[in-house]
Amino acid sequence: MNYDKKTELREMKQNKFSSLENALRLLGLFSFEEPDLSLKEIAERLSIADSTAYRLLSTLKNEGFIAKDHINNNYRLGVSVRALESVVMKDLQLYQLSTPILSSLAKKANATASLCILYEDETLYINTADSENPIYEGLTFIGKSQSVLSTSAGKVLIAYHTSEDMKNTMYMSNLIEGVPIDSVERQRIQKNGYAISYNNFFSGLTSIAVPVRNEAGQVIAAIELIGPEQRIQQSAIHRFVEMVREAGLELEQVIKRNT
Repeated sequence: MNYDKKTELREMKQNKFSSLENALRLLGLFSFEEPDLSLKEIAERLSIADSTAYRLLSTLKNEGFIAKDHINNNYRLGVSVRALESVVMKDLQLYQLSTPILSSLAKKANATASLCILYEDETLYINTADSENPIYEGLTFIGKSQSVLSTSAGKVLIAYHTSEDMKNTMYMSNLIEGVPIDSVERQRIQKNGYAISYNNFFSGLTSIAVPVRNEAGQVIAAIELIGPEQRIQQSAIHRFVEMVREAGLELEQVIKRNT
């Protein structure tokens, strides 16, 4: 396929989105793992022409949402996004309410404690508190996303989700991850009120998660504790489960008082 044909196909795909939608999609490409991207990478991931990507980047750069590194010519998020991020995180109720609870849990268990929600069929970490052990610092971070079946938090979140979209997601995740969550496991999670997952992110890590409900009884998030298997041992697993369960119930009470 020649270059003109490739460009034509890209432009056809681009027509599905408005300029504003493409700009928002562009901002969504950047992540903790990939803080900067080249013009070509951005164009390819958005399926648009290089010239279109350049125009979008120029507009966003003028408004401070994108910055350019003139050494390697890559692009990254600008100060305007950082300012918006701080405003959003400050006003996000779940973030504010969960911070002292997660910090207490992380200190008590000497493991990383996080709050997760479902976002675009993935597990999104919206708050986290590290343990006092620097070796395991940074296991999770705000904005990190994982497959719904790769951690205990994701399993808890989908166990209480009944929409057709989530059923499709679970089916696709089964194919990708090879870690099925069938009706038996779903019922077990609902009955026990928690999920345990082994070898999270990489071998040797264990996580425990419990649901967090709003005043209407709907599961809106999950608290997850993650740490080395040498610490969260099978012989003491129920002690850690109780720690996480207590944190989840505490957050639910705080949510009710602030609703």
